[in-house]
Amino acid sequence: MMKLLQLSFFCSLFLSVNSSVVQGQTDDFDDGNDDGWARVNTLGGQGVPATWGFPNNNSYSIAMAGHGIEQLGQPRAGSFREEVTYSDFYIAVDIIFDPTIDQNMGILARVREVGLGTLDGYGAVYNPRDADPGGKIYIANINDEAGVTIGEAVPEEALGENLRIVFRGKGPELTMELYSQEDLLNPVAVAEAFDESHESGIAGIFSFSDAVTVPIDATFDNYVAAEEEPYRFEMIGATIEGDEMTIEFYSKPGIIYSIESSTDLILWEEIDDSIEGALGDRTSFTVDYEEGVSKFFRFNALGED
Repeated sequence: MMKLLQLSFFCSLFLSVNSSVVQGQTDDFDDGNDDGWARVNTLGGQGVPATWGFPNNNSYSIAMAGHGIEQLGQPRAGSFREEVTYSDFYIAVDIIFDPTIDQNMGILARVREVGLGTLDGYGAVYNPRDADPGGKIYIANINDEAGVTIGEAVPEEALGENLRIVFRGKGPELTMELYSQEDLLNPVAVAEAFDESHESGIAGIFSFSDAVTVPIDATFDNYVAAEEEPYRFEMIGATIEGDEMTIEFYSKPGIIYSIESSTDLILWEEIDDSIEGALGDRTSFTVDYEEGVSKFFRFNALGED
C-alpha cells in the first residue's frame, strides 16, 4: 500500500507499506451483480415479494413494501455469504438510506438456521429514527428471529444518509461502531456487549422495518468480512519544532517499521530499520527538518518482532 502526503511546508512523504492481507470476503458491487450472495426473503413463502437491485451499478439495495399483515411481522429481507463460517469476526459495510423510513439495517453475524421464525445469531443494527439527533445503534441477540438488545448507544450529533457500520466479535466480546463517511477513523457511536449465546455462523446484511405497514429500502456498499480486522495504514500528520519534524501514523503493535529518506525518489538512505509499532494504534518518529527543502520518506512494515 502506498500513501503520499503533501505538507504545506514543502516537505512531502512518500510512504510504502508491505504487510500481509487478512483473508476474507469483500464486495464493492462495482460489477453490478451479487454473485456469491444468497438472497433471503423471509416472507417469500407467504407471498410477500422483496427486491434486490444495483443502484448506479456500484451498490446493492434490498427493499420490500409494507404488507400490513400483523401475523407475518415486519417486512424483512437480507443477503448472506454462506461459503465462510466465522467464530471471531470483523465485518464492515457502508449503508445508504432514506431517513424518513423507520427501518433497522445493518450486519448479521454468527448466523444459523436462516428462515421464518428460525434465524439465530447477532445483529449490529442502526435505526436513524429511534433517537434524536442521529438515531441509535443496537447489538441484538437473535433467537428464532426474536431479537433482544444487549448493547446500545446514541450518536451525539445529526448524521448524513451515508454511514459505515463496523461489527467485531472476539469470543463473547461484541463491539459495534458507527462512522460518518466524513470521518472513517473516529466513530460517532460505539456499543459493546458480552454474550455467549452464539459461537459461530455465517454473516450478511439485512433490513427490517418497525411496523408491518412500513417498507424497507436500504442500500449497501463496500462489504468486508474477515476473521480479524485488516491492517489499516493511515497518515495522521506531521509537526515541526525547530530543526526536527515528527511524523505520526496509524500502526499495529508489534510490527517493525523501517524508514528511508530521499531528495529525488531515486537514491534512498536508511534512517532506521527497527521502529516498533507502539501500544495502541499510532506511532511517531522524528527526523531532521530543513525549511524549504523537499524531502521524501518511505517506510515498510517488516513483520512482527
